[in-house]
Amino acid sequence: MARETGKPGDVGRREFIAGAGVFVTGAVSTIVVGCPSFGEGLDARACRVLLHDAARCAGCGTCAMMCSLYHEGDVGPALSRSGIVRDPFTYDFTFNVCQQCNSPACYFACPLQDRARLIDGLTGIVYVDEDECIGCGSCIAACRFEPPRTTMHPEKGIALNCDRCMERDEGPICVEYCTMNALTCSDVRQPRRPRGRRAPG
Repeated sequence: MARETGKPGDVGRREFIAGAGVFVTGAVSTIVVGCPSFGEGLDARACRVLLHDAARCAGCGTCAMMCSLYHEGDVGPALSRSGIVRDPFTYDFTFNVCQQCNSPACYFACPLQDRARLIDGLTGIVYVDEDECIGCGSCIAACRFEPPRTTMHPEKGIALNCDRCMERDEGPICVEYCTMNALTCSDVRQPRRPRGRRAPG
């Protein structure tokens, strides 16, 4: 898919609309209206942690759609580095994404440490060098979360995990295009109080 800008990985407005049309026909205009401008309130270096507000989340899947479109130039759940899961009993939505652990088991399990699985010296973000990854799956097996926050690309056979769009000046694309403003960035881990509830006594 041709991109409008010369910078690899950039998602132009026209490309966004085309991708959204594939994913949810007829909902494109709603999604675009709900999106903030590029770079609005985002700082890529301040996004070590992605915070998900379940009370705001509508489970629309725009986050995963834009993730796969930005990174792979195509739309599909298996191509996304994140995903929304609905609890069938409570209808609450959970945002599954790499937690960027302080002591990342995936990094230490990688047989090509500092070649295929790396840690950015500036931000501390754990990421995958796709040219070096051999697709052994050690990082997936080592992930402390269920389901694992690292997945395998269905065609390339390489590991995928959220790197907070570290090369994107505007920060994580899922945060920018979340239609309900349910995703926010933080540079520290912090508890999040459910919306609409008062603190006890």
